[in-house]
Amino acid sequence: MRSESARGFTLLEVLVALAVLALAMAALVRTASQETRSLADERERTLAQWVAANAIAETRLATPLPSSGERSGEVEMGGRRWRWDLRISMATDDGIRRLDVVVRPAQDSQPLLALSGFAAP
Repeated sequence: MRSESARGFTLLEVLVALAVLALAMAALVRTASQETRSLADERERTLAQWVAANAIAETRLATPLPSSGERSGEVEMGGRRWRWDLRISMATDDGIRRLDVVVRPAQDSQPLLALSGFAAP
């Protein structure tokens, strides 16, 4: 038993406090790790979107604008190599073309992003 003049924490109280602190720190580390992974994924998607937008813009600027077909290429953006595949098809009888582009990191086979656009002749 404690006397009324004794001050401080018991060993059990300190151990319980450390256990609670350890659980809280583990949760914080897990959350920080997930956020870091999420930011890296978002960066990848943003770069892929820029690659796709550039491929569509280059195709729109081509003279004459191809009526149909496929194009592909590799570019470097953000310190990485990217592969894009673009398919051109007729969207309307008025000559409007649909441009569908798929982007993936050059070393991967799984597409990371697909983007569509339209171009007038």
